[in-house]
Amino acid sequence: MERVPEDGRHRLIERRKEVVAYQNAYATVFDDEVTFADGSPGRHLRIAAVASGPGVVLLPVHKGAIGLVQTYRYPLGAWQWALPRGFSHATDPLETARAELWEELGLTSSSLRVIGRFSPDSGLLAEKVAVVLAKIHEVDGAPEDVLEVSGSRWPSIAALWGEIATGSVDDGMTLAALTLAHAAGAL
Repeated sequence: MERVPEDGRHRLIERRKEVVAYQNAYATVFDDEVTFADGSPGRHLRIAAVASGPGVVLLPVHKGAIGLVQTYRYPLGAWQWALPRGFSHATDPLETARAELWEELGLTSSSLRVIGRFSPDSGLLAEKVAVVLAKIHEVDGAPEDVLEVSGSRWPSIAALWGEIATGSVDDGMTLAALTLAHAAGAL
């Protein structure tokens, strides 16, 4: 049940001043001055992509198998198996998907389709991410970006669900994209 304030309106956090704390080629980190719903002042972190257009998570599918890449996740200090993904390369998510598919798996696809979007961390990130289904005909590619990707593999969807259940695959973007794909009937 949704709890609505007595006056019937939802109160928002109001941005009083946008404060850029850091920016690089991919994202801007803001430490905004805000007013909270109770009228008290405060600060709120927000991260926004620099490029226009959504980032993407790719769901590469080949004969019932799902393409995963192993990448080092600096914030975690650990290697993770996950679906290929990346920041926007263009306003069209399919153009970004083509670029990420080539960079991370060394593959192309003649069949790309956006199957949905999700908010990866709506408490911090100001962007939605497009989930792109990529039907793959040949899986013998090699990643172009060897600094980011250390390997790839193609488990069956049943094996992948098993790895998720045991915690072997625990990347949040991968879990969200697979859930959306399952709900949309794409898997």
